[in-house]
Amino acid sequence: MNIFQESRCSILAVLLLFLLQESRADPDVQVHKAVGDSLDLTADYPKEDLSVLWKYNENTLAEYENDQIRRLNPPLFHERLNMYKDNISITIEDLKLQDSGIFTIVALGKSVQLPTKFIELHVHDLIRDVQIEFSDSWLESKNMCVFHLRCLASGDPNPSYSWSGDLVKTGQNQSLELHPAERATLTCTANNTVSIKHTNQTVVCTEKLSRFCVKMS
Repeated sequence: MNIFQESRCSILAVLLLFLLQESRADPDVQVHKAVGDSLDLTADYPKEDLSVLWKYNENTLAEYENDQIRRLNPPLFHERLNMYKDNISITIEDLKLQDSGIFTIVALGKSVQLPTKFIELHVHDLIRDVQIEFSDSWLESKNMCVFHLRCLASGDPNPSYSWSGDLVKTGQNQSLELHPAERATLTCTANNTVSIKHTNQTVVCTEKLSRFCVKMS
């Protein structure tokens, strides 16, 4: 029993040493996921005499050794961490925004260090709704209506915005000039790495607006 424990501890020590040496390496893969998605981390190495450690930022999550896989930090990810010894993998379920970070897979096979894998995870909120707000005014010098438009998305606080239809531009805020009786149909699209939504809005320059503004002036 003591011999087994000493052997096991020595293997873990070797893995941890390589982990420390590689801790500043650039990520091999950048993965973008939506809130609620799952992340699979498979140790796809030759299985003979294989030992594996999974790490999240500065915390070691799980180990695989002697055909067994177990947690090393039970509080981390709580019940969202699943482990599978058949394909030597772990899965983080129901991802949260705060799960973004660096995952590391360190492996040792036949007393030879195998390539360490670094996965940088980015978790994003889904864009849930898009709306266009606008106000209008009369530009007396040009005899035109001016529409001030703002696209608003809920969910991700920092999506990218683009416009199409009668206004082909980018950015959240836009302005549009129309002559009396002219109309324009606009589409605003909000997107991020994991989702995209759009909405339409039609604006019309009416004589009522021009007469009201001239009278007020």
